Amino acid sequence: MTDISSVAPGNSVATDVLTVAQRLVDNAPDESSRHDAQAIIERLRGPLRIAIAGRVKAGKSTLLNALVGERLAPTDAGECTRLVTVYRRGPAYDVSAKMLDGSIRPLTFQRNNGALTIDLGGAKEAEIDHLDVAWPSSSLATITLIDTPGLESINDENSRRTREFLEADADGSGDADAVIYLMRHAHRSDIAFLDAFMDRSVTAPSPVNAVAVLSRSDEIGAGRLDAMRSAARIAERYGADPQLRSLCAAIVPMAGLIAETGLTLREDEAATLRTLAATDPDVLERMLMSADQFCDSATSDLTVEWRRELLDRLGLFGVRFVIDAIRSGRATTASQLGAELVDESGLNGLRTLFREHFAPRAQVLQARSALLALRALIRRLPASAFALAADLDRELERIESSTTQFARIRALHLIGSGLVTFAGPETDELRTLFAAAGPAAALGLDPAASADETSRSALQAITRWRTRSADPLADPSMVEVCETAVRCFESIYASTTSV
Repeated sequence: MTDISSVAPGNSVATDVLTVAQRLVDNAPDESSRHDAQAIIERLRGPLRIAIAGRVKAGKSTLLNALVGERLAPTDAGECTRLVTVYRRGPAYDVSAKMLDGSIRPLTFQRNNGALTIDLGGAKEAEIDHLDVAWPSSSLATITLIDTPGLESINDENSRRTREFLEADADGSGDADAVIYLMRHAHRSDIAFLDAFMDRSVTAPSPVNAVAVLSRSDEIGAGRLDAMRSAARIAERYGADPQLRSLCAAIVPMAGLIAETGLTLREDEAATLRTLAATDPDVLERMLMSADQFCDSATSDLTVEWRRELLDRLGLFGVRFVIDAIRSGRATTASQLGAELVDESGLNGLRTLFREHFAPRAQVLQARSALLALRALIRRLPASAFALAADLDRELERIESSTTQFARIRALHLIGSGLVTFAGPETDELRTLFAAAGPAAALGLDPAASADETSRSALQAITRWRTRSADPLADPSMVEVCETAVRCFESIYASTTSV
């Protein structure tokens, strides 16, 4: 039997879902069902799976490289990502293809300027479900990253792969626990995808598993030095839009190219940039007006090849930013310039979002995915296993109806996004309740509070929030939050009175 002790003991919903999956492994009517159930267990016990999605050329692979901290996913011109590719931590470098028939085929690969070039070995793209890249990177210890083909691709087959891999439907939960969606601006198709990814089959729908990134923000305003500040204001404006707030938990600006380069900047590149910064100011000003003038062979002693490589690595904004940093004395070495680029790129803000938004909810998000995957698997069991399927389905229904964890993360989003507002003290009480790990903490009591004190406080809160939920003039979303609070307090009361 698989050991499920790695799941945090306080996370009851993950433990309960794992128990159901283990029952299916132990009693599976055939080897295929057993294998699929075991895969659900391994996925739930593994890192959070985060997909990076967006339209063609949104900067998905560049962002993935920045998150990993090295050039790995190919970012060359054209639709370089035609297959879904999973990047996970492994003990050694290994690349394989999972075929549509379920078989695994090892693949050979090489690195070209850091990026992987994978040889499909005669396999046709139409025969491959996804590519699997195992890489010994510490950045992949807590998350598995999934690079997806661009949506609205010229080749609709590429877009179809992304939709089938990510969107929840009657056949399963989708193959990601959360998604980072890249968009240049809020296009109608971007809204449609976020709406499709937001799974509605477990309790109330929640956008807590999706964040949006205003990508390639360094290109705003033709790459002016204030581009990232302008992007931050645009992201803030999008964040105030009720439709977008209902589909994603946050919107952050990001310049993936300068983040990737900041993490991988070489000293020879820094030396070239210092030489460029020493150019006559009037000449340099003209060079930095456009990419064409920057590469004009008559404007600098630097070779055109070097200048084109700098543009490929930094973009026009990045070159302007680094030149400004060198000439102002803020940074001169590769490590100093790299740190400046990373700080400006927005990568640290995205990492903070991971740490504060995804990490505390990781097992709940994974349990959500696993519950849906189990439901789909149970529906596919043969008729001879009807009794087992019915029993397991009832158990999943019990888990869903009895747990408050799915509802809590949705309620936190409704409050945090401003879609539901309460008076200051009530908001503080709800935040504490929905985010706390134990009964006393949820009630704002001293950790040493007695069971009687905890139960009395919970009972008072049940009465107060039940009254609030009965307000006939209250907005439906506000009623939902109030009813979630009542369920949470009832759960605390039951746990203290049964001791």
